[in-house]
Amino acid sequence: MGILKRIKKNHHVTRFRRYLVYLAALGFLSLARHLSWEQIVSWGRRLGRFGFLRVKYGRKLTLDNLTRVFGEELTEEEILGIAERVYQNMAVTALEFPRISLMSDREFLRLVDYDEGDIQHLWSLLDKKKGVIFASAHMGNWEMLAGLGGRLGFKMSILFKPSTNPYLNRIWFGLRSRNRLIDITKNLSLVTKRLRDNEVVCILFDENARSRGVKIPFFGMPASTYRGPAYFALRTRTPIACAYFIRQEDGRHRLIVERVIEPERTGDLEKDIISVMTEMNRSLEKMIRKYPDQWNWVYKRWS
Repeated sequence: MGILKRIKKNHHVTRFRRYLVYLAALGFLSLARHLSWEQIVSWGRRLGRFGFLRVKYGRKLTLDNLTRVFGEELTEEEILGIAERVYQNMAVTALEFPRISLMSDREFLRLVDYDEGDIQHLWSLLDKKKGVIFASAHMGNWEMLAGLGGRLGFKMSILFKPSTNPYLNRIWFGLRSRNRLIDITKNLSLVTKRLRDNEVVCILFDENARSRGVKIPFFGMPASTYRGPAYFALRTRTPIACAYFIRQEDGRHRLIVERVIEPERTGDLEKDIISVMTEMNRSLEKMIRKYPDQWNWVYKRWS
């Protein structure tokens, strides 16, 4: 091993680098907290546009993914436009995130639109005493879903994977303090318990599960998908609400409950899991086709 690699792997060097990242994150959060919501949207869009044009990270992968899905439907210019707006959405979301936990209920709800019928439907599902799984994706500002649930009175738990940087975890825990957290690397059994306690559990289901998942069609191509949401739903007979927060042009957000899936057990667990996850993927596909610039295309979903 070369000397530079040995230095990079040194425990003290790693700790120092992580602390520098932590300090940078604190500075970023401090900036975001002092901006108005209008400034966050405006600055975020500018930052995203700059990032797309000047920073090479993820750009080729984003364009490749978009071309893979929309190459026969859209022109190269249209795909470029979507890709740039994807970066804008991610930048705005990053600036919005630290503000969510600081907002009063009144301030938050002033920025959110939803159908009252959808909320009543969710409450009626909880009346069945089986809990509800909020299944969402890295779309729009997905952090708003947890913020809305807590403010509407839902008792919620959020599945999360901790950062390898323990300093950053201090920040994430603080920003998500309104809801309870479930560390998927340690306490996954809590999901079943809290669903049986008639709580709402939020799960993002659009990540690449690689060797730990099951191959399920996503835009007609096999994509490794985590079994978790379907497994927990089938085990506890819990309904799944496929819910997304979509960013509006004026900077506001709208909750869309695209569909509710009532899991059915046939006696073949693997077959039932694939059936449920396939329907969830169809829900996400429908939303992505309608709002292609609001999903995170910057990673290898089909690898």
